[in-house]
Amino acid sequence: MMSAHLPGDRAISRRTLFQWAGSLGMAAALPWQARLDAQQRFRFIVVNDLHHGSSECDPFFASLVRQMGSHGQLDFCIIAGDLADTGKPESFVAVRDAFSRLAVPIYTVPGNHDCDVDKNTNLYSQTFPDRLNYTFNHKDWQFVALDSTDGNRSQGTRVSDVTLGWLDRTVPTLDRQRPTILFTHFPLAADVTMASGNAGEVLTKLEGLNLRGQFNGHYHARIERKHGEVPLLTNACCSRVRDNHDGSLEEGYLLCTASADGRLTWEFVEFLAARKKA
Repeated sequence: MMSAHLPGDRAISRRTLFQWAGSLGMAAALPWQARLDAQQRFRFIVVNDLHHGSSECDPFFASLVRQMGSHGQLDFCIIAGDLADTGKPESFVAVRDAFSRLAVPIYTVPGNHDCDVDKNTNLYSQTFPDRLNYTFNHKDWQFVALDSTDGNRSQGTRVSDVTLGWLDRTVPTLDRQRPTILFTHFPLAADVTMASGNAGEVLTKLEGLNLRGQFNGHYHARIERKHGEVPLLTNACCSRVRDNHDGSLEEGYLLCTASADGRLTWEFVEFLAARKKA
């Protein structure tokens, strides 16, 4: 089993299971509660930084989707930005078509490279309409998706006033009891390289929600930080044409499980076809 060293972190194996438990433990669950939890439990995938560049990438993503499908029942897939490498419309279409073969809902947010052509999200939105700032519910959980782009800038960025205003209007309408997951493209942990400059303001606007985790990409590395007790998870890329920024070799995605009692677990799964070096 191989290990990767993250800057400032201890070594972790490429299939290490990280778990963050809520206040309600399964050890005290009655049998009927356990059965209810099993019915409400669901699995989903989070992947980021695909960087589709040309038709030469299509077999790569076909293979990736086949591997994802081998995990059995999945309820949906989240793609956390940089679907395209240079913002080309044909790349958005290719990613949409490739992931449609999972036969589950696909939830996306844009990344900076998705804005490369016109320095805005217009071309991305033509293929992925209503996939900027939005929410959705699944079983007992609610999900919040944010457009964290600042044009096509990669560093020194800030989450836009448009997104912040959307949060101000939307957060009061959300259920404060439901376990909640947030996903963005840019990191929201302030000490992660290339994090949004106003990440703290974004997290403050979510206070009072039952936030159980946040997923993002942009800085291609496997890094876990915490905001209070909430894990902020930056993941490696999963790309034919891009490498990890921290020099690690393992690229892949997160296979996540959410339970009715608010527990969230995730496992990094390497996609071996993404390896660029021996």
